[in-house]
Amino acid sequence: MIVADFSMIPMGTGTSGSRYVKAVHEVLKSSGINFVPGPMSTSVEVESLEELFRVIDTANERLKEMGVGRIITNIRIDCRLDKEISIRSKLQAVGP
Repeated sequence: MIVADFSMIPMGTGTSGSRYVKAVHEVLKSSGINFVPGPMSTSVEVESLEELFRVIDTANERLKEMGVGRIITNIRIDCRLDKEISIRSKLQAVGP
């Protein structure tokens, strides 16, 4: 399992990005990927890098459909090879 987080910044759309964040979350919901929204990024669990980039590409297309002319995307990827990880296991490791 791969745990990643990403943020997409729509450029030239004003100071509020909530409608764009909601649109990206709709893409994630429809994909069936487990995700957890955060205040500055969204965490996801995927089986492969291909799956991760496919869903990010779909989100990018959705923002393009909304009229966004430029999108800055930041991605962090935790691809642990020695054992299975999940969003939950990473949160449990640091405790409440």
